[in-house]
Amino acid sequence: MTKLRASHAGRISIGCAATLLAITAVAGCSGGNDKPFPKRAAVKSSAPAGSAEPDDDETTDGESKLPPPGVDYWADKADLAVFLCRTAVPRGGCYDGPVTSAQRQEIVDALKAMPQVQHVYYENQQQAWELFRAQNANNPALVAAMTAEQLPESYRVKLRSPDGRFAVVAAMEGRPGVDSTMDHNRATPPPAAAGPLTQERARRAVLTADDLGPGWSGGALTDTGSKPASGPYSGSSGDAGCDRAIAGAPAGAITIALGARREFESVNGLRLAASVQVYNGDSAALQVAKTRAMLAGCTGIPMPYQGTTARFSTLPAPALGDESLGIRVIVEHDGPKTVDSILIRVGPNLAGIVVTPLADNVTLPPATLDRLARQAADLLRATTRN
Repeated sequence: MTKLRASHAGRISIGCAATLLAITAVAGCSGGNDKPFPKRAAVKSSAPAGSAEPDDDETTDGESKLPPPGVDYWADKADLAVFLCRTAVPRGGCYDGPVTSAQRQEIVDALKAMPQVQHVYYENQQQAWELFRAQNANNPALVAAMTAEQLPESYRVKLRSPDGRFAVVAAMEGRPGVDSTMDHNRATPPPAAAGPLTQERARRAVLTADDLGPGWSGGALTDTGSKPASGPYSGSSGDAGCDRAIAGAPAGAITIALGARREFESVNGLRLAASVQVYNGDSAALQVAKTRAMLAGCTGIPMPYQGTTARFSTLPAPALGDESLGIRVIVEHDGPKTVDSILIRVGPNLAGIVVTPLADNVTLPPATLDRLARQAADLLRATTRN
């Protein structure tokens, strides 16, 4: 697993094995049905007058209720989230700072004008915080690591058809005021008792060249063995929000019992690593919680990385397995290099896909990464059952 830890000198250091990148934003969820955020007396909209906030003609009636722990409010209500800039970071449309009122209005107007969009809902930071707190009520350490100010405003988008997803993402990504987008694909609720895989089953759960399709060649399948994963975070990053996230990350030892991986290369200059790792006890869920808490406060902050710097941001990821995470890492060294990864957890088992360019200006299409993530999740789920 990727390891992030604060050094004794007070800076965060990153040691990266070529396995899984288990970090993503806390704001992700899943999606469908058309109802907006419930109106609650304690939650006031921060949208400016003149109204970047969508129409209020479809609000819920009566006293609204926050979802129980573990239940995502936006499941079955939206297909995409468009997260707005909350600070100046060198990515997306955030180079010039937080989203402005004019940008907010332009974004919602552009969304409403797209034929693929059925409805747009606005979520302010306080609303995002209350939903986050309710959804993670069983994880007090994670909740304690967060504040409303660390969560972005967003527009939640209901599509007329799933086919419109990539058109909307393409129109929003990089737009001034837009930090990133997130896919709210619906996931089938997983069974509660997925057990750890044996070494043989872990091998069978790793993607093959046939899964990737034409244009890819695969190396030998290798066993990765048992090892410790990342240790507890400590120290100071120099950023107050990042420090709170690190200090509040859930504590506990994380160990990997066994694993298997295979690397592939494409004819157009991409390397893809597919892997499955089996964690001891609740280590897999703890790993996800720790990295999720860290990224909540440290997204966009330059991290020391093998003599260079790396910046982390969220990557749209389908909701799969017990939970799934998507992350983009931009490493600055003789020009930027972008590494995209998806992680899927099923019980104590983690399947991962990491894509690295071997040539300039080469990327894996989002639709292909989405397809491979779904295949990896289906394969992992089927292997835990058989």
